[in-house]
Amino acid sequence: MGNKTVLVTGGSGLVGSAIKNLQNTYPHYDFVFSSHQDHELTKEDDVKRLFEEVKPNYVIHTAARVGGIGRNLSTPAEQFYCNILMNTYMIHYAHLHNVEKLLAFSSVCAFPAGAEMLHEDNLHAGAPYPAHGSYAYSKRMVDVQIGAYKTQHGVNFCSVIPGNIFGENDNFNLEDGHVVPSLIHKCYAAKQNGSYLPVWGDGRPKREFLYAGDVARVCMELLEHEGELPQRLIVSGENETKISDLVGMILKAMEHNKVKWRTDKPNGQMRRPTNKQVFQEFLPDFEYTDLYEAIKQTVDWFVATYPNVRL
Repeated sequence: MGNKTVLVTGGSGLVGSAIKNLQNTYPHYDFVFSSHQDHELTKEDDVKRLFEEVKPNYVIHTAARVGGIGRNLSTPAEQFYCNILMNTYMIHYAHLHNVEKLLAFSSVCAFPAGAEMLHEDNLHAGAPYPAHGSYAYSKRMVDVQIGAYKTQHGVNFCSVIPGNIFGENDNFNLEDGHVVPSLIHKCYAAKQNGSYLPVWGDGRPKREFLYAGDVARVCMELLEHEGELPQRLIVSGENETKISDLVGMILKAMEHNKVKWRTDKPNGQMRRPTNKQVFQEFLPDFEYTDLYEAIKQTVDWFVATYPNVRL
């Protein structure tokens, strides 16, 4: 028996790059990384060709058209159209090619806006936060499609729902980037200019931040897992962290000490905690990377790589 082949879409993105960094730890797999330049996953012919070329045993589908709240508000049509097509074709062709396991990435944006605690069972219990609208629904459909294919075809596919991921090879765009990469970029600019790091709100909201390297390890442990995968799995940070503490870590890692809280700007949702029961059942011994160490590694990578970062 030869090595099993693992196809990773979004191969040059945040999670794809993190998986690439640990592939040598899994010599019993042959990894194939596909990026946007290789295959346009919104086109059925490209997806069909990809599966025929690679013939994967496992698929980790991380590719998506992503961005922060700004992009979701400014281009809702593309956010829905691109993501719904990518996910639909990838899940369908994984079934057609008898893929043994598929991990398809969703988003915590897909959860109902009013959910006090995010749990796999309440994914469809209400409308998502309006600002994320079309993107959130396109990601929610990953679960609907996987459920349908499980019922009709008995596939062993899982919708991975990650929390606030960050790390090397992130999108550090100041307008569209998520909170950690955009703050790192703003802090770098503030340090260069000798100015204050501007941060919206007062720092009280809490989020569960998750290092991309940890997400990559979760994916590989799920592939190694014997038996049936959960239909959907929340993968989030170990603990809630206040935005003010996050900012303190970024300032420390960047060796800058000037911050200005824009209390005239909104805080956003105060909390978005997740229930980790399903995760702990499947991966009871998982050890997270220390949050400050992960922030420091990301900051050091950004400084060393700038300006050749994704913007």
